[in-house]
Amino acid sequence: MLIKIHRIFGISLVFFVLVLSITGSLLQHAEDFNLRKSYAPGYIAIKFYGIQPCEISSIQVSDKWISVCNDNLYFNSTKILNNIVSLQEVYKEDNLYYIKYDNHLIKIDSSAEIQDMIHLDEKDNQNEYKVQLKKNIVPENIKEEIRKKSLSKTITYERIVVDLHSGRLFGAVGVTLVDLVTLGFIILSITGTISWIRHKKFY
Repeated sequence: MLIKIHRIFGISLVFFVLVLSITGSLLQHAEDFNLRKSYAPGYIAIKFYGIQPCEISSIQVSDKWISVCNDNLYFNSTKILNNIVSLQEVYKEDNLYYIKYDNHLIKIDSSAEIQDMIHLDEKDNQNEYKVQLKKNIVPENIKEEIRKKSLSKTITYERIVVDLHSGRLFGAVGVTLVDLVTLGFIILSITGTISWIRHKKFY
């Protein structure tokens, strides 16, 4: 009976032994496999971690869109700056787009290349006003590109492997399953040890 229980647990746990062994080895060599600096696709962040894309607020200037998403500044779908607090002024002049933000003024051409960046003194900001951005008005194709980029460096492969190893990748169900697998390993060890001792006594 004891041997039968041991065999049942042994066969049932083969898959989990493989998963835990592979993920454990990957974590042991995370730097060798570049897991800490490689990022998973955005859909994984959404599906497994419930991370939602950023809310996009925009203004149209001529035929271009200036948007802010997660404090990042986008020119159409090209990210040009980060850590933006507020936009004071946005306009076009002589085929260049001028964006005034946080005591700075940048000049951008139509291909999203920054041509110049100027630091503004307090006197240059005396008549500043905040640009009124509107939510979800940017065209759908640009919106999708910005959302993808906002999630592109959210979850590292190392975190995914850690969460797969611990079961957290699948929430409470995964954690409970890993707990049951651990219990199965304990039972497997006990039944295996007892069977070996009995076998030695018999012979």
